[in-house]
Amino acid sequence: MKKSMISLLCVILLAGLLAACGDGGKTKNSNAGTDKGNGKEAAAAPTKFTMAKGTLAMKAIESVEDLNKDKWVLELEKRTNTDVNITLIPHKDFGQKVSLMFAGGDVPDVLVGNTTPSSNAMKDAVDAGVFMPLDDILKTHGQNLLNSIPKEAWDSVTYDGKIYSIPQYLSVQSRRATFVRADLLEKAGIEAPKTIDDLLPMLREFKKLGVEQPFGFRENFKYADFILGAYDVLPYSTMYEKQGDQIVPKFFDSENMMKALGVYKAMYDEGLMAKDFATITGAMWTKGRDSGKIGIYNANANQLGIYEAELKNAVPDGKLAMIASPTGPDGKGGMMLYNSTLEQAYLNAKLSKEKAEAIVKFFDYMVTEEAATFFSFGIEGENYTKEGDKINYKLPESEEDRFSEQRRDWLWLIKDGAYNADKLPLEPKGEEMLKSFESILPHEGRGGFSFAPELKSYTQYPDLAPKFDEPSKFILDHMIKMIYGKENISDWPKVIEEWKANGGNEIIKEATDRFNKQEGVEIGPGANVQ
Repeated sequence: MKKSMISLLCVILLAGLLAACGDGGKTKNSNAGTDKGNGKEAAAAPTKFTMAKGTLAMKAIESVEDLNKDKWVLELEKRTNTDVNITLIPHKDFGQKVSLMFAGGDVPDVLVGNTTPSSNAMKDAVDAGVFMPLDDILKTHGQNLLNSIPKEAWDSVTYDGKIYSIPQYLSVQSRRATFVRADLLEKAGIEAPKTIDDLLPMLREFKKLGVEQPFGFRENFKYADFILGAYDVLPYSTMYEKQGDQIVPKFFDSENMMKALGVYKAMYDEGLMAKDFATITGAMWTKGRDSGKIGIYNANANQLGIYEAELKNAVPDGKLAMIASPTGPDGKGGMMLYNSTLEQAYLNAKLSKEKAEAIVKFFDYMVTEEAATFFSFGIEGENYTKEGDKINYKLPESEEDRFSEQRRDWLWLIKDGAYNADKLPLEPKGEEMLKSFESILPHEGRGGFSFAPELKSYTQYPDLAPKFDEPSKFILDHMIKMIYGKENISDWPKVIEEWKANGGNEIIKEATDRFNKQEGVEIGPGANVQ
């Protein structure tokens, strides 16, 4: 009780401190003025505001000396009649930096993050009135936003009946795809696997060709989990389902979990994946991928062209193909589906009405046709030309030019984060990626029940707490031991009982209670609700 009271007082104090960091609630109008000398109405002064946004681990952003002097920032300000002072938050320190920002009361006019208003990271601040509800302003100054962003995305950023952020959205929630070395398929004279049963025979053929890691595993099953997806047993935070009258993790399906683990163990036993698979870091995986040592793996779908280009540096005749993820017993497959939103913009509640309206108009511009052309291709006559409705655009070749283009795209805060339908066809492998976004990815991926804010029992039992794309430590340890042969896969039902006895029963109870009361429960596509 004391902890709850202290927490509440801290949040209330934070809300008060924010007055010094927004515009202090002043009603000074920065969007209109009159030239008193000649009686004529002067041009509206640019709206000045501050914004903090994560770097997203992009070298193009983190290496820039002064982003606020970047040509694309200046051009965006010109087009929107704004003067934006952007503070960069390093990707690896984002959570910590935002926490310090809150603690010091140093919250900007606009905070851009990737968590929803009902999430653990934002809920207390929203409850304390730190951020502004946007419903009324959107109706008057954000009609393009309301008409462009899907209802599912607006629902995700609605808390207690009010919209608290403007979201970047995903038109296709299946972002991760399966990539295979097409040149190896050609050399082996075989087709890409359509089902999990087809997978091992293909990997064996790759091994005969001398491929070091036919299957590209990575620690914590990151980007190596389409097998778990095929059997619908992904052990992640968004992967709960209804069994009887309880809400339980999908790994409670012992039969399919044991089948999935059996596939991984067969790959390990036959040398079809790295022997040290459990300690393959992201950097090690990337090096193996780009050097041509991996035959099949998972990756973000929009990286196909980039990854093939990297592959060709080591293997000139190397080719990548995006394929439908191999399916399991129910004829379905794929990895976890993402939420319908990515980054989103929160407005400080201390903003004046006039400034808040101008900021919403700034974001409203981003979903216009003019903005799409600007963010995609740059400035007409400088970066592209037009012949009627046709845009002639040459993709950047030098690192400097690529970084410049990436900074322009990074500034495009509100958009379809799945893919850029206008620009994608111009990129390497673009037509193939566009086809995949339209005909492959919408038909795969696994959904389940998720909770926002997340289950409180995770705090009490941290070793049982899964992440969005990683199993909990408890489950991961047993999975790895079974693949190594240190535990019997047939003992998976015992693992479930041990999980329940060590705090899992409390997690099930809380999840079931939340579901029955419909408190902060999101039911993903394809989730088992029976």
